[in-house]
Amino acid sequence: MSRLTMAFLLTVFSVTCVVADEPLAGFWRRGHVREMLVRGMPDKDLAEWSRCGVNCVMGVKPDDAHQHGLKTRTWFTLNSMRPGRPFELDAIKKMAAVNKDGSYRRPYDPLFPSVANNWSACVNNPLWREHGRNVFRKMAEDGYDGCHIDYASHYEPCFCTHCEDEWREYSAGHGLEVAELRNIPSDMRYRMHLREFRIRTIMGFLALVRDAARAVKPGFCTDGTWHQDSGSTYQWAYGDHFDLMCIEGTTWGPFPPASQQILWLKLAHALAPGKVAMSVTYHLVTEDGKRHHGRMAPDRAQLALCEIMSQGAVSWLGLGGPGTGNLLREHEPMVKNVYTLWERLSTMLATRRDLAEVAILFSPRSFLTGGASRKQLYAVGQALMRAHVPFTIVSDVELSAEPLASVPVTVLLDASALAAEATTALAAYVEQDGKLMMIGAEPKYDSQWRELKHVPPLLAKPRDETGVVAKTINGRPVWYWTGDGMESPTFGASQSVEVNQAEAAPLVIEGESKALNVTGVRGASYSLYVDLTLQDGSNVWGQVATFNTGTHDWEQSRFIIEPPKPVKSAGVHVLFRRGHTGTAWFRKVAFGPWDAGTESITTNLLSPGDAWLPYGQGFEVEEIAGEGPTIKVATGADVVRVAEMHRPAPEATDAVMRHITPLLPPQRLLTVSGQGADCVYVDVSKTENGLLLQLLNYNANLHPRLSELEQQAADKTITAGPLQVRLAVPGTEFKEAKLLVPGRPDRTLQLTANGFIVPRLNPYAAVVLKPRER
Repeated sequence: MSRLTMAFLLTVFSVTCVVADEPLAGFWRRGHVREMLVRGMPDKDLAEWSRCGVNCVMGVKPDDAHQHGLKTRTWFTLNSMRPGRPFELDAIKKMAAVNKDGSYRRPYDPLFPSVANNWSACVNNPLWREHGRNVFRKMAEDGYDGCHIDYASHYEPCFCTHCEDEWREYSAGHGLEVAELRNIPSDMRYRMHLREFRIRTIMGFLALVRDAARAVKPGFCTDGTWHQDSGSTYQWAYGDHFDLMCIEGTTWGPFPPASQQILWLKLAHALAPGKVAMSVTYHLVTEDGKRHHGRMAPDRAQLALCEIMSQGAVSWLGLGGPGTGNLLREHEPMVKNVYTLWERLSTMLATRRDLAEVAILFSPRSFLTGGASRKQLYAVGQALMRAHVPFTIVSDVELSAEPLASVPVTVLLDASALAAEATTALAAYVEQDGKLMMIGAEPKYDSQWRELKHVPPLLAKPRDETGVVAKTINGRPVWYWTGDGMESPTFGASQSVEVNQAEAAPLVIEGESKALNVTGVRGASYSLYVDLTLQDGSNVWGQVATFNTGTHDWEQSRFIIEPPKPVKSAGVHVLFRRGHTGTAWFRKVAFGPWDAGTESITTNLLSPGDAWLPYGQGFEVEEIAGEGPTIKVATGADVVRVAEMHRPAPEATDAVMRHITPLLPPQRLLTVSGQGADCVYVDVSKTENGLLLQLLNYNANLHPRLSELEQQAADKTITAGPLQVRLAVPGTEFKEAKLLVPGRPDRTLQLTANGFIVPRLNPYAAVVLKPRER
């Protein structure tokens, strides 16, 4: 979230929440916090919004919020300083983060360029820490009940004396030979310890300011802006310095229904028991070469809002920037209908527990070593969603056998740094006839990032075999998806451009990349790669700007091309293939005529963001906090492609399910059939009031190449149904099935052999099943 967005919000809103006589600490729980962005909505009557089920609003001062029985939070930015607000430049420099070259660190955000006027503070600096304490004490004294902390996943590479002192203490505590931050050894152990150190300094600062507020007001709530990066998941799994998890970007790529939010919301809840996920996903639109937060079509907004509700999470849907305002303002009647239903379901959402046939086991420290876990999660998770296999997500942190005991199948993602307790839990699970499938890398590192001398036999993949293979461990089968069973590890993006030279003249390809644990040697397989077609029809192949492998921050590479003849056109590629594993990001890619005098490209012939097409297995667009959109590629122990959700993708689903289906029980927990069922997800959970099935319909006609307003008018959900749904919970019969749809009267469905028919499904419906008493 940009600092400019923060500045805008500070002038207009606070974040609010709940029933006045409810204990503050007990309010921040899943399924209970129904927050909404009221600022910018046509109806600002708090009493009316409360009647519609909203119990948390933004844009309300403490006195106004509390008189309506609401709690209220405010806003703070982790490390942003602006001259005059409240510091002068000399004071700012005393608290600023320091780059490796000794210069002061400044922020960058292409969506909001003016944030470059700010300065980045160091969270280890005693002056900034004391400032943070004072600000949070005053928030509590002024009546606020909590605070959102922007940029909580900014792990600034600061090299000031305070960070050097903290690093020396950390190094000694972890048995490392002390080295200056500027001279850290390049081996894996030091690199990963440095990464943990940077993350934990942020965690420490976040805990410090929350404690300061709680000393004044017990139960004071904080959250931070996090993302789909490995630092965020590490914080959630290993920290207790927050109450809510504000996730900026909860989809694989595009806004729902082209993608979905379910998996990352489930993951956040799995990693942080007792904490509540928040979604601030955007519908990003590029027009006239500029990228901004776009308006949503009504059906898309309703689906996204209901996804958040289904997981008992919190919605910041509609948050825009200074130029967009509240992006839900045109959907007020729909929003009120959803929140009305949300309140009715709140008890069930607060007590829901996944009923599952498959557990997906995620290791946050393994994710820290590379990007494979995320793609594995989406490929497997979306296949299960489409195949109507109920699933849950489990963390390896402090894992015991108990959470897995009732789940027939467990899929283990990347296990490079799997927690030791998880190995013990999995051994017990297999001993009790649980079916384990490993699809990621086998364990390689211990808790101190030392290489393991021996891989536990249970988690050692068969050698010299391909595809999915099984081996027997203590008389019980375990399945392994070997690396060769994955798709070809070729990833990237490409553009074709017209050059049309009259005379041969130099061209340049340049850009920046950063890398995380990229294997192999520097060369054309990790590069910006250009193929030229000359005016006479001949070709010049493989003009490349290459990058270093290993782990490094943003580095620039440039290659000057001197064609032998005039160039007609060029194919420009962002390339990652052949022997490389790990994760790489690319940005600021440019190609065009070269001016030797100014040492710059005179005209960038490449088009912005949306013009990039997938090369090989394609790429992801990842928003990196403060750095904007980047092209991301990740490979390794990777799984097949992640398909769009709004249309059938039988090949992508089958590539996963043909290996998992044989492990499932013959009597399936859930079956769904009917028109459009391939793109309908059914979330199944057990609650204290019965069973809750939530149906989300991703079938849609989308028009991504239209303008923002044209998309808003044209994008529509394709109604699914009639849908035949059957739930077979062992030992359970149901006496009642009630259908609940936002804005519609409840309807009782006829039950036949624990099955029922949903006549029509638009974006969302809930079915509450009441079991017979035994």
